[in-house]
Amino acid sequence: MKAAVLISSGKLEVKDISKPKPNQDQLLIKMLACGICGTDRHIFHGEYPANLPLVMGHEFGGEVVEVGSGNEFSIGDWVSVDPNIVCGECDHCLAKRFAHCRGLIALGVTINGGFAEYVLVPKSQAHKVPNSINPLHLGFVEPLACCIRGMDLAEIKGGEKVAIFGGGSMGMLVVQLAKLAGASEIILITRQKSRRSVALNLGATRTIDPNAEDVTAVLSEIDISFEVAGVSETFHQCCAVTRAGGTVIVLGVAPKDEKTPFSVYEFLVKGLKIIASYLNPETQARAAEMIANRKLNLDTLISRKVRLDDLPSVLAVEPGQGDIKYIVTSD
Repeated sequence: MKAAVLISSGKLEVKDISKPKPNQDQLLIKMLACGICGTDRHIFHGEYPANLPLVMGHEFGGEVVEVGSGNEFSIGDWVSVDPNIVCGECDHCLAKRFAHCRGLIALGVTINGGFAEYVLVPKSQAHKVPNSINPLHLGFVEPLACCIRGMDLAEIKGGEKVAIFGGGSMGMLVVQLAKLAGASEIILITRQKSRRSVALNLGATRTIDPNAEDVTAVLSEIDISFEVAGVSETFHQCCAVTRAGGTVIVLGVAPKDEKTPFSVYEFLVKGLKIIASYLNPETQARAAEMIANRKLNLDTLISRKVRLDDLPSVLAVEPGQGDIKYIVTSD
């Protein structure tokens, strides 16, 4: 079968590898869609820890083509895949801190994932979805699950003033989730004009171009800020514009070696709640259900379909101006 294998930092090869065979606790799925995540780009450039050689891709789903014996799934089922496999036995798992499992295994990060024609998946990680949905939407379930986790931590009750720093796919998902949660103001900050237009169409009440305006001068008294860009500058802007006693949710993944100076004094006197939202513990099924029920506008976010053969060249360069989400397909 065809797969895109990361051999070393910056070296991705599309090659034929052996098609895996499922045991009784596994499924073999034909990959229908796998989103390209910012984390994939960090892995590609050696900025995020991963086990190499590796078939990357963790935002995926597909059609079941083989099942192990005694398996409750059937050939032809469509599933989304939660890539994060926890041990269930360590101190973090027992305390339900699943994102911090000491034995965490992640499809597309520590073991082979979704950038392949076929993917071997533990049945515990699969969630059935109707085969009536747009198959490309399977590439959104995992990032939506991460956003839902951030929303849970934000505890939006309704009426809050929300700022979202970052206009990629997760920023656009948070815009829609904040609207559904009843936020009174939803402000998206991004440099790209086309992304600002998309955000307004999805429910943002205002957008800001940080190249044209000083964000910290024009924004204040934000109840909840979401850092979704994975950049030190936007993290500091979040902290600056959030009101005393407000909440900053950190969703963006920065390169592993990036450091940033931080004023402990300002953090103390302002009484900020800075919460890191990592991975998607216990939210994958909710995300799959939300997508199946068509609660969100996802088609607007799809900028390009990418063939496996084209993946090396796509990952080697930054996304095109205004592009939001690339979806890899096995066709």
